[in-house]
Amino acid sequence: MRILGVSGSLRRESLNTRLLAAVRSLAPAGMTIDVFDGLGDLPLYNGDLDSREGVPAPVDRWRDAVREVDGLIIVTPEYNSSIPGVVKNAIDWVSRPVVDAALHGKSVVTMVATPGRGLGRNVLTDLGRVLHDCHAHVISGPWVVLTEAQNKLVDVENELGRFVPTISDPTALRLATVQLTALAAAIDAGAGEHAVAPLRAYFAAGRNS
Repeated sequence: MRILGVSGSLRRESLNTRLLAAVRSLAPAGMTIDVFDGLGDLPLYNGDLDSREGVPAPVDRWRDAVREVDGLIIVTPEYNSSIPGVVKNAIDWVSRPVVDAALHGKSVVTMVATPGRGLGRNVLTDLGRVLHDCHAHVISGPWVVLTEAQNKLVDVENELGRFVPTISDPTALRLATVQLTALAAAIDAGAGEHAVAPLRAYFAAGRNS
């Protein structure tokens, strides 16, 4: 089971990038989590660039990465009480073409890390709505909303002698584990196919009419 992890922050020392690194070690048996690091290379979505003759190379790379995996983990900050532009732009690219978008039918876990105490839930609510409208299956809460994340992500030496980010908060650690287990179960059950089935039926009926 292949999962693609994406950080919604371009900042080098991002708390969300650290949280994504921390959850990779929590993957259940049979799941591997790779990280996509090219969101900053994507141009702003422009229908003129999205043509049958080809799209920009970073878009091809992003679409192929999403299409080839079984599910996604999006770990994103909250900007101005909603989705960062870089994340929305990335979703826009993989939600097209509407007939056969790379995002269709994918199961997705969403998480947020924030340095504050009262932030995070708005972005997950908005992100879930957008992903749902793009015919993806979003794992429901309880969500991982890691507040005061700078105090809850610590570097711990692993078995290879490398220091890796680790979630020190027991509740957040348990929630992250539950979310990844639920993601695996959703993929095994074909939950993503249910999310895109009405759209595919609509287009199939149009072709047959």
